[in-house]
Amino acid sequence: MKCEVCGCRIYSGTIPICPECAKTEVALDYARLLHPEIDTMRKGKTICRLCSNECSTGVCGLRRVVDGKRKSLVSSKKAILHAYEDPLPTNCCNSWFCAASEFSGTNLAVFYYGCGFDCLYCQNWEHKLVEHGKVVEIDEMVESAMNPRIKCICHFGGSPEPQLPFAIRFSEEVLKRRDVMVCWEWNGGAHTKLALKAAKLSYESRGTVKFDLKAWNDNLHVLLTGRSNRRTLENFVRIYEEYPDVLSATTLLVPYYVDEDEVENIARFIASLSEHIPYSLLVFHPDYRLNDMPVTPREQVRRCYNAARKHLKRVHVGNVYLIGYF
Repeated sequence: MKCEVCGCRIYSGTIPICPECAKTEVALDYARLLHPEIDTMRKGKTICRLCSNECSTGVCGLRRVVDGKRKSLVSSKKAILHAYEDPLPTNCCNSWFCAASEFSGTNLAVFYYGCGFDCLYCQNWEHKLVEHGKVVEIDEMVESAMNPRIKCICHFGGSPEPQLPFAIRFSEEVLKRRDVMVCWEWNGGAHTKLALKAAKLSYESRGTVKFDLKAWNDNLHVLLTGRSNRRTLENFVRIYEEYPDVLSATTLLVPYYVDEDEVENIARFIASLSEHIPYSLLVFHPDYRLNDMPVTPREQVRRCYNAARKHLKRVHVGNVYLIGYF
């Protein structure tokens, strides 16, 4: 397969341009083909400001316009999610440094349906099947979190941004009644006021806020996710300014596209705040619309790790079992 722009090799039938062209402005034209909602989600009246999309169509699947009226499937009192307990230490991306890994007990993993991004390689794409999710009332969730074996609550998905009013209120109610760590794994595109409110809960409960920094080059970011990374980076800085101890980051090493240059720029950005912020590089496995791509090549993992280590003291490789070693 060859790049439609320059003729160089490409690695998936889904992305018709090569890694180099993916970092140029021509990528935006292809992004519109891969993510058609880019041109439609802001054509009408804004129905939601919970994330950076501020869209009129409810691309997360949780909000819609019916007969000219806004209809939301969720609120601060009800959510669409799947919750389960994971024995500690769990497979959380932060388990390599998080204090909860030292505990005996369980993590209450709260998987939220819906997401503001449209990642071509989504590792949890089931979040898009909103109609398959369970509608849960807040009192039910709070009660489930009262079991003393639960030592931490991890909000993830999808991404929790489209349901942050519920996630925040749920966390607040639990913390009124017992001591438990509150953590977030998200794309970081939330409304900044809500992102800071969520981060405060993690700070007060000794939890963590993990940003998935998907790419540095914004053209590449839009091609891979359908969205800009500007709000994500802004929120990362704002949370560092208010609650620096809670921050961590990950980057999924999409083969050939999210390369050592991307990782070094992300690491340099993180280090501009603090060289001690934990950063985990995740080995990619084929999934969703990029299910024809290989696992991240071992040499790419090694180059990315070395690039990150130039700037940061705490760098980790996750999903390493996929390549055996690096």
